[in-house]
Amino acid sequence: MNQNSNQLLGQPKNQFKIVESVYQQQQQQQQPRQQLSVQQKPIEESHCIRVMSKEIKAVHRMQLWFYGKKQQKLYQKMKKKHRYRKNVIAEIINTERTYVNDLTVICEKVKTSSLSIISPNDVETIFMNCDQILAWNREFLLEMEKGYQKYNLDKKFIPKPYQPVFDGNAKQLKTPDINAFKCYYEYCSKFTKSNKHFEHLKANDQKFKEFLIQLNKNNTLRGMDLGSFLVKPIQRLPKYILLFKDLEKNTDEDYPDLPNIKEIHKYFKEVNEENNKFMDIFMGRLQLQQLSESLKINQEELLNEPNRVFKFEEKLTIIQPNAKSDEDCQVTVYALSDMLVVVHDEKVQKKLKLDSLSFVKNQSDNNKYFSNLFQIVGVGDTIQCIAETPVAKKKYIDQFEKLIQENREHEHEKEKELCKQQIKMRYPVQVVVVGTEERNFQSFTKHTQYITEISINKVFQNIFIRYSEIEAMSSKYKQRYPKIDLPQLPDKNWLMSHKTKSIEARKIAIENFLQALLQAKESQQDPDILNELKLPKNFFDLPDLYQSILKSNLTQKQQNFKRTTLEGKEELREKGINVEKLKISAGEILKAVYIEQETRKKSVVQICPNKVISYENSKDPNLQKVIITFPDGTETALGVTEQTRVREVLEFVAKYNHLIYYKDFRLYLIDQLKKQRVLDDDEVLYKVIEDERQNNHGILNKLEQMLAKSNSEVLIKLKKYIYLPAKLEESDYKEDPVRLINLAFSVLDDVHDQKLQLGFKEYCLFAALYFHMKHQRLDDKLFGEVRRVIPQEMFQSSTDKEWKDLVTQCFKALDNELSQISKKNENDQIQKKPNSQYKHTDKKYLAAGVTLNAARTFVQSSMAIFQVQVYEGTQKFFKNSGLEVHPTIYLGLSIHKIHFLNPQRKEQFREIDYGRVNGVKSYPSQIIFDLQIFKEPIRFDTYQSYEIKSLVEQYQAIQRFDEEYELGHQFNIKH
Repeated sequence: MNQNSNQLLGQPKNQFKIVESVYQQQQQQQQPRQQLSVQQKPIEESHCIRVMSKEIKAVHRMQLWFYGKKQQKLYQKMKKKHRYRKNVIAEIINTERTYVNDLTVICEKVKTSSLSIISPNDVETIFMNCDQILAWNREFLLEMEKGYQKYNLDKKFIPKPYQPVFDGNAKQLKTPDINAFKCYYEYCSKFTKSNKHFEHLKANDQKFKEFLIQLNKNNTLRGMDLGSFLVKPIQRLPKYILLFKDLEKNTDEDYPDLPNIKEIHKYFKEVNEENNKFMDIFMGRLQLQQLSESLKINQEELLNEPNRVFKFEEKLTIIQPNAKSDEDCQVTVYALSDMLVVVHDEKVQKKLKLDSLSFVKNQSDNNKYFSNLFQIVGVGDTIQCIAETPVAKKKYIDQFEKLIQENREHEHEKEKELCKQQIKMRYPVQVVVVGTEERNFQSFTKHTQYITEISINKVFQNIFIRYSEIEAMSSKYKQRYPKIDLPQLPDKNWLMSHKTKSIEARKIAIENFLQALLQAKESQQDPDILNELKLPKNFFDLPDLYQSILKSNLTQKQQNFKRTTLEGKEELREKGINVEKLKISAGEILKAVYIEQETRKKSVVQICPNKVISYENSKDPNLQKVIITFPDGTETALGVTEQTRVREVLEFVAKYNHLIYYKDFRLYLIDQLKKQRVLDDDEVLYKVIEDERQNNHGILNKLEQMLAKSNSEVLIKLKKYIYLPAKLEESDYKEDPVRLINLAFSVLDDVHDQKLQLGFKEYCLFAALYFHMKHQRLDDKLFGEVRRVIPQEMFQSSTDKEWKDLVTQCFKALDNELSQISKKNENDQIQKKPNSQYKHTDKKYLAAGVTLNAARTFVQSSMAIFQVQVYEGTQKFFKNSGLEVHPTIYLGLSIHKIHFLNPQRKEQFREIDYGRVNGVKSYPSQIIFDLQIFKEPIRFDTYQSYEIKSLVEQYQAIQRFDEEYELGHQFNIKH
């Protein structure tokens, strides 16, 4: 090729530089100009200036009004918070006074009087070390009242909200020599014995019985039982935690008393945790009884389960099921060992029963309007919660997961004891919508697919489902199972169906519906449900089946996938990885990365594979016929079931085509309008094809095909998708001629799809290479195939003769060059020169090598490219940085970077290492990158957001693998 063509095939220059200070310099330059222009105004314009001045003042007054309203709201909010804080402090002081008075009654009146009624040993057993507790709490109250006196001045004076109240108490608890509340350990450890002895004397000792009656007559115990007084020290410790936790939550950071409150809260938590070691089920039952009384719940309802105890309480924000999607509600959740009681405004809102199938779902934060979501799934119902921060979300999830796990283990042990034999463990089913994809987004049949992960004890399956399918299932199974409380789905609004907020609300609804349907015992035996969701018939048995496979096939060492370099490589070797090739082979790296991912979480198809065979050899009438097209245009017919996944077909096709490595290839769907999309590994192939055929029926769709001048059938084609550094790729295709041919024809597909920006001569060169690889000859009959390489609009830019003449010239020139290389390689093989075994003599393979080398001169050839619309705010951000960005650009994703390409010739104007990507969020029609080098996230509108996010995460996983196993490929450096 001449000099011009070499320039065209060369790498484009980087034309983009960020100038961070441009905007500030512009502002500084404009200020003196504005001042100068005002001084030079002619007198005739003074009236205009006065008018403008009035308008500016009016706008300023309006701004001040809005600002005042905002400040007023903030003030009211702060005032309300202070008032609540004041009430909490008053409650701490008042309850402490009452508590000390009650302790005084026990020690100085009841205990002293009882010495003449029962023996000293009985007195010591019943009252334990209550005198020691009283002495300490008097000191504690005294310090508390000193601080409160300074805080709560006489009514004539203004209270001092910033005055520390608990400074003296914090100093008390820090004093090394003071035992403080640790004296409660002895009391709590002996309380169960004390209570039993008290009940024994109360039932069998007449004098003691009369003594208790006399106490009531004298109103010494205010009409209560002595047992109610003796339990007060046990109840007081958890009460301290709740009160100081509430106070800490409602105390601002600038309060001088906040460090004291935090210190006291922390102290009581530590004391209570240590104290719990001495307690038994009695305390839990006692707290349960008190909860029943305070909430006016029928005691039989809470106490009928003998092992049910009170565990903890937590304040949460929940989304009410019948409220609007943007409304939430503050509630208190009382956690019992097997039940959650939700209370709002001192009324019980819900009682959620927990069993062995209950769990806490960590919902995706990949939402625009809902964040920090988690869901507690119980028997036939759920609690949808929102946490304030990611840290709080994790804390709540861990807390409730621990509760549910304890209950699950208890239930399992109880069932084993009842059955006296090994019983089958039931596992919870979790449903999470992990993403959405807009299908046919440029067509009349536009719709949203919800990518939904259904998992059962670390065995998962992604399903792709439309909201209309969920609605049909809801209608069907509500009639079939009226006793199952299936949640109501949001009303369907066609105008709002593709809005982000509507889609996110539907995601939650889909999760809740499928969760309830799959968890219910009545529906778990229904094969129709599993069939509609494309799940195997033995879905609920998969965890046990997986465990049996592990026991039979793997050692304990193999089950634990370690991350240390030496041991990790040995584990990879045991799983079939050629560790020595990891530093030179792209295919071996991808194979290892996928094995590592599958070790953490098993796919259903790995445990329960579906049938895939050559259709010619098929005698099963239930198998469906699908046609797979290879990169070189050849086809093969396969027989698949109605549940066969894309990953299973891809694996079969690779083996059928004798591909050694295939993880960098994907199956693409090319519809009647020649639009193509990559198929997800978990999609059901037959369903994909049938859905596409159905979508293209109807008058509107036929009209669309006529306008596009297309009448072709749906095509499933194998194509290159993931790109690794060229040296690693070259190592693989040198050893694998089949791979070489597939890669070369994938390049020609990219040429036809205009992924590479070529001129007339370059198209002729690639067309000539096509004929060398496909036919090893070129004549008039074959020339029509040139359109498989040259796109239609480009072909129409020149005459048939011009194309034919130059393609023929290129073919002949290449033929001479390839013949010479073939002879040289043949001689090298005869002489057994180094690496001569990898040198091809067949011109077909030599042409394939030339094709890859020619494509490599284009940076676009080693990346997946997506067209996106630049979000308006992102355009402004780029403009302020000194760069005008076109509203439509291309994103290129390679192994090492994200590339920003201009829309004219797809030339790169910016690139960013994956190491500088803090996070990627995909919404139904938007993708957001949080980058270290930019102050704010950058946004792009695209209906391929989920695919982009998945590919970025895949490349990041490859880079992590490279770093963790010290392979030294340095993917962040250009190859």
